[in-house]
Amino acid sequence: MTTKRLGFIGAGQMAKAIGISLVKKEVLKPSQVIVSCPEEHLLVPWRDIGCATTFDNGEVIETSENVIWATKPQFFARAAQQAGTIKNPQLKPFHISIMAGIPLATFTGTLLSTIFSSRNQVGTARVMPNVGMKVGAGCAVYSMGEKASEEHEKTLTQFLSPISDCYKVPESQINAYCGLFASGIGFMFPILEAMSDGAVKMGIPRELSLKIAAQTMKGAAELILNDDHIHPGTLKDSVCSPGGTTIAGIAELEKFRIRHAFISAIVAATEKGEELGKIDEN
Repeated sequence: MTTKRLGFIGAGQMAKAIGISLVKKEVLKPSQVIVSCPEEHLLVPWRDIGCATTFDNGEVIETSENVIWATKPQFFARAAQQAGTIKNPQLKPFHISIMAGIPLATFTGTLLSTIFSSRNQVGTARVMPNVGMKVGAGCAVYSMGEKASEEHEKTLTQFLSPISDCYKVPESQINAYCGLFASGIGFMFPILEAMSDGAVKMGIPRELSLKIAAQTMKGAAELILNDDHIHPGTLKDSVCSPGGTTIAGIAELEKFRIRHAFISAIVAATEKGEELGKIDEN
């Protein structure tokens, strides 16, 4: 268990997936976590497990060595302004953005211009997580800011690794990774729903069909994860007997250009991330 305090500015789904999961896994004690958000109902789940809550972003920054910014990207500048100016020259903060689209340069520059005086060296990082962290099965990529230290990176991985696989990547690729797995996990749910619907149509009960569909997806993923050299096409071929049931289903999927649909979805999510980074709420 780390002894460092972790603050959250923003209390939505991704903040909860990280913070509440870290508490449940006993990486952090509830007393080490403070969360700010303007919406009271979003703070209730945090208080229920013993975390401190506030409406004041400045309080989070003043009392936490590490801060995760989890607001919607279009509200970031306003949230930073609401925090006010922190004048404590002894404060050596580490601030982490999980906001889609916002480049590190913009994130760091906004912190320096609205919150910290030039005397402060602000360590920053940009992280793209996914909601699988909620069950300790997440994925995250990160890039470190110019002023971030090795200790900052160590701290970051201490927070990420208990609830996700994490990979350091060039910042220029983060929006593409967002499309692949941060948005991509959302693409899996319509597939599961559709598989369940198909089974229900053929007489299988809804609850059982959904569990079996999810286990099927999990099994396919494990086959890939357990062998670094296996190609999904090879696995597909291995279960497609000539004239069999699986190839009949694959042929139907190909009629509807399933590969093109997923490629287009990832491209669209990537481009949306880039667009969000250019939003000026003023």
